[in-house]
Amino acid sequence: MLVGGEPDVAKFVSSACRERPDRDDTMIDRTAAARSVNMAGGQEVAVTFTSRAGVYAVSILTQSLLAYLLLPEGRGAYAVCVTFAFLLSVVFTFSIDRGAQYYAVARQISLSQSLFLALAACLVGSAVAVAVALPLIHGSLAFFRQAPAHSFHLSLALVPLISMSVAVELQLAGLRRFGPLAVFLPAQSLVVVLATVALVWHLELGVDGALMALIAGHVFMTAACLCDLRKHCGLAFELPSLSGCRRVLGYGLRYHVMRVGNEAEPHVGVFALGMLAGRADIGLFAAASMLMLRLGLISSAVGIVLYPRVASGAIKQPEKLVGLNLRLVCLATGGALAVLLAISTPLVRVLLSEAFLPAVPLLWILAPGILAYAGGGMFITYFSGVNRPGVCSWAVWFGLIANIASFLALHPALGIEAAAWAMTIGLIVRTAYLAMMFHWRTGATLCAIWLPRRADFAYLWKTVRNGIGS
Repeated sequence: MLVGGEPDVAKFVSSACRERPDRDDTMIDRTAAARSVNMAGGQEVAVTFTSRAGVYAVSILTQSLLAYLLLPEGRGAYAVCVTFAFLLSVVFTFSIDRGAQYYAVARQISLSQSLFLALAACLVGSAVAVAVALPLIHGSLAFFRQAPAHSFHLSLALVPLISMSVAVELQLAGLRRFGPLAVFLPAQSLVVVLATVALVWHLELGVDGALMALIAGHVFMTAACLCDLRKHCGLAFELPSLSGCRRVLGYGLRYHVMRVGNEAEPHVGVFALGMLAGRADIGLFAAASMLMLRLGLISSAVGIVLYPRVASGAIKQPEKLVGLNLRLVCLATGGALAVLLAISTPLVRVLLSEAFLPAVPLLWILAPGILAYAGGGMFITYFSGVNRPGVCSWAVWFGLIANIASFLALHPALGIEAAAWAMTIGLIVRTAYLAMMFHWRTGATLCAIWLPRRADFAYLWKTVRNGIGS
């Protein structure tokens, strides 16, 4: 869903995996560069989308296994442990991995320097996170009574592994190595499935087994990405300069407020229910929200290709490209939602078992929020790429506040459904603010950005044909 083949992109692609700026350009394989430029259109999105679709399919299998093997109560215990570990991994790394990606893509620091900063932040931040977490686990909060203490302890191993796997994945995406990512991401999900079968089904380790399976997946992803970067992009040990550290940290801190809110919002329902509800309700909501949030793969596939091109300055008027992709992403996500909702009851019965049928109404409530989530992803890609992460920060925190306030207001009357309504309201508020700021900054009219047109479908068809034929 992205245009490709601009002259500026050719220059960027030819240097995408160069480690040192002074490397002789004659060393670049120009045939490979031309091939990469051709991929910059439909094939890059096609490769990324196919990869994410594979991840979605395998992750659905994982969710199905967890539902059948753990049932709603065990699924709820697993959800609170994973949510806790994930939020710790986000909060305490200060988004230095994002800052490292941005300046590596902008070619202001080398790959080796940026990855050194990102991984160092992951390790230091994780150590602080574990020190903060241990007293909480043994405290009196109701959230930490939703799973055994030993399961929460095991989940702490996920903190550095999640942050490191995300950091190396960001570097590959920034270098536009979508081919390797198309292999690594589904393989990671497959590792989790196989480990879940072995540990939860065969060895009957329950929630702890499911956590260990997730640990195995992140170990695989980190190792695979590091090997690829070393082999193909010249990754080596290189200390960053002080000025590089300052720039990366500055971007990370400005981006961090947005990222914490953005990553926390899909998990607020699990956290809130963990404070006020039982494990079964947590399990039902976690299963429903994860099933729906996976439809964000369409927006994610487009955004991951669009971001390095916006950040590198390869596109002169990125707002036009963002508008085009916004319309196509919303149409594709809306179509996927319509199909899922039409078969929601038999789908839940088959994938998650009869015990999860009370989650079906939650899918319908979440649908408008998921559509807003998909569209908002395009605006976040734009503002992050033009070095305006502060706009995203305000947006996600407005959404997060709306989410929490809605849950507190609705929970006494609606129970578990309040979590679904709150998520939908929060995601709509966030996207509305992003859209308002996008139109204000670019001066684009509502019709120019939102109104579908015949040319969109003609462009989509042409892009798909070029992507398949490349």
